[in-house]
Amino acid sequence: MKKLLIASSLALVLFGANINLNIDNSNLNRVTPTVNGGVISFAPIVQKVIPSVVNISTEKIVETKIPEQFRRFFEDPFFKRFFGPFGEIPHKPQKRKEKALGSGVILSKDGYIVTNYHVVSGATKIIVKLHDGRKFTAKLIGTDPKTDLAVIKIDAKNLKPITIADSSKVKVGDIVLAVGNPFGLGETVTQGIVSAKNRTSIGLNAYENFIQTDAAINPGNSGGALVDIKGRLIGINSAIISRSGGNNGIGFAIPSNMMKFVVTSLVTKGKVVRGYLGVVISNIDSSKAKLYGIDKGVLIIKVEPKSAAAKAGLKPGDIIVAVDGEEVKNAGQLRNKIAFKGAGSEVKLRVYRDGRYITLTAKLQPLKTKKEKVEDIELLKGVTLSQEKNRVVISNIDPNSYAAMVGLEKGDKILRVKTIKTGKWVNVHTIDELKKLLKDMKKGDVLLEVEKNGEISIIPL
Repeated sequence: MKKLLIASSLALVLFGANINLNIDNSNLNRVTPTVNGGVISFAPIVQKVIPSVVNISTEKIVETKIPEQFRRFFEDPFFKRFFGPFGEIPHKPQKRKEKALGSGVILSKDGYIVTNYHVVSGATKIIVKLHDGRKFTAKLIGTDPKTDLAVIKIDAKNLKPITIADSSKVKVGDIVLAVGNPFGLGETVTQGIVSAKNRTSIGLNAYENFIQTDAAINPGNSGGALVDIKGRLIGINSAIISRSGGNNGIGFAIPSNMMKFVVTSLVTKGKVVRGYLGVVISNIDSSKAKLYGIDKGVLIIKVEPKSAAAKAGLKPGDIIVAVDGEEVKNAGQLRNKIAFKGAGSEVKLRVYRDGRYITLTAKLQPLKTKKEKVEDIELLKGVTLSQEKNRVVISNIDPNSYAAMVGLEKGDKILRVKTIKTGKWVNVHTIDELKKLLKDMKKGDVLLEVEKNGEISIIPL
């Protein structure tokens, strides 16, 4: 007994005193959820929203290309000798029809509808089915691949446009409903909450500021509505993170404020003209926080000559902490705020410089995408590349080029390159990096890792 007391005392000395836990063991009084005698239900909200959400079906012509190395194999005289005419293969790409399903949201009484770019991309025919069963062939008004948004229009009467909310006022924990056409089943509603806001660097779009939700979003929901408890649109359902392709409780919606800017630009101007400041920026990590004496904002590393930033008086080493009174916490947020203010807009920048805060005004310039048609690299002849954020994207390609024959297509993002010379995979972020890696390379010496419509492929070049 004495040994036990000694051991207990020793344990208290070694491991500390007792811990007091806040414990509640009382019984729960379980009641049926009612309000003034009625049952709690989202039905009134759903009835308000569903007429504004449409089903979209598309048709597109897909070309099946035969890689050059296989064509040469089948055209070999030795092969023809044994297989005769069966050894012949078509020289031209074979075409076939491909159908897809998605959703859209009615924005105006005169028939403008917003959906995802990937729903209507490359479509030769777009059919819109309304809640009341009517069907219409839609006209494509404009697309913005960088935000994965598109605008289509139908010639119809008695349309019910959705009410749009200010997505900046959405709070984490708000109840939301996702309305769409999952798996082509028809009108479907799922319920959840806002799991997070301002999600950037997901790798889905060039410009990202997603609302994250656990409301079930499945294939076919793309382009549908994410609404608040009043039935107001706060986002356009866009994507899920899932290993199986089904709902895992991590869905993303494009905020309504971003959607409004893109749709208005596409309808009124035919394109999206984003604002451009002209700076190279970096997030504030722990080491930079110690160096500069501030743990928030976005650090300016470089200022382009004659840019909006240069004219406003910004300098390398400045830290932008707010745009028009709205705090910025990371580079992605700053980039989005500047882009969606639009070219020609004036913005007030709160800047931390040498231990004090100052305010500068910048008039934003239009963002210009760098494009380059490659002629000096043999493997990429006939290919036009564009620099989009930190990715190299094929913006155009000659269908008769070698690159097209091996499977490269317009819209492909080139992620990594492996050559006989490097012997390992190398990440690619700029056009110049890609050209340097492919210089003097011959057919069969290169592997490309590319992203095609959200999927990763390896293409021998």
